[in-house]
Amino acid sequence: MSDPSALGGLPLLSARDLEVGYAGGFALRVPALELRPGEVLAVLGPNGSGKSTLLRALAGLLPPREGALEVRAARGVSLVFQRPVLLRGGVAWNAELPLWGRGVARRERRRRAAAALERLGLSALAGRDAATLSGGEARRLALARAFAVEPDVLLLDEPFDDLDAIARERLSLDLRRAIGATGIAVALVTHELRQALLLADRIAVLRPGALVQLGPRDEVLRRPATPEIAELVGMANLLAGSIGERDLRSGLARIALEAGGELRAPSALSRGTGVIAGIRPENVKIDEAGDDPGRVGSGVVCELVSDGAIVTAWIEWQGVRLRSHLLAGRGLGHALKSGDRVHIAIRPEDVHVMPRPR
Repeated sequence: MSDPSALGGLPLLSARDLEVGYAGGFALRVPALELRPGEVLAVLGPNGSGKSTLLRALAGLLPPREGALEVRAARGVSLVFQRPVLLRGGVAWNAELPLWGRGVARRERRRRAAAALERLGLSALAGRDAATLSGGEARRLALARAFAVEPDVLLLDEPFDDLDAIARERLSLDLRRAIGATGIAVALVTHELRQALLLADRIAVLRPGALVQLGPRDEVLRRPATPEIAELVGMANLLAGSIGERDLRSGLARIALEAGGELRAPSALSRGTGVIAGIRPENVKIDEAGDDPGRVGSGVVCELVSDGAIVTAWIEWQGVRLRSHLLAGRGLGHALKSGDRVHIAIRPEDVHVMPRPR
């Protein structure tokens, strides 16, 4: 979406030292969080971490126990719930309904509803009874209704829930276009990492009861704060080891892995510190020639799985299993077989070193 460094203007929503929750039960703490015009924030976390609670708090449906939530959204904040709620009547009428409730004139209601239906690919269904829509179409109608209101801030709770892979992909692209055309600020909760990454400028990661990492999308993907977050954002190779000697010329530390292998990586941690070395699958390079300067040895392919676009290969290397991603249908992604021996390259800058949890 937008370049986060280019996002300007005052935040439309600002939370400081926020605590929200339910009487006698769950509480969520958010030290700081902002939403700016044109920005998409993806909220990730395991079940029960407070993702939907955060959206309800940002929407003003859950008063803070502590801290402050400042709202500068002159055109309001809209929340689209996980389960679409449609009323009996036509698709166009459902899209107009919140505008009718706000006293918007008929011509303007119809213009804004028609534009929103167009953005979400529902123009051809405008005359259909909403009760006849499929689950995916109903979800799109709920989104169109929110866009028709033209809020400053849009909050989306699991917008891809219960959709198949093709429907998720199409909805992601339509949402990208709609958000880009309107310039609104969006926060979305989703379990679908791929869809979150297609849309997000920034990522907020929750664990039960707390916001634990917030930053630009690529920073969170490449430098997760903990192994738990690393696993959540797709850093599938997590190898236990300890910091060894530091090369004085390169400044790189040797990472002695418990399984017996060795990696090099930038790290300021002291020698002997127990660590987890994380490597994203796309940064584990495999080939047959072994001429990559980041080579760390060879391994044996033990398993291959393809979804038609990406081949995931598991390679036995130095007593551990490394996961690598290849493009299906070309090069090694087409020719590789279980039992093949391949060379492995991992650049030091692609190894993310985290202190081992105690």
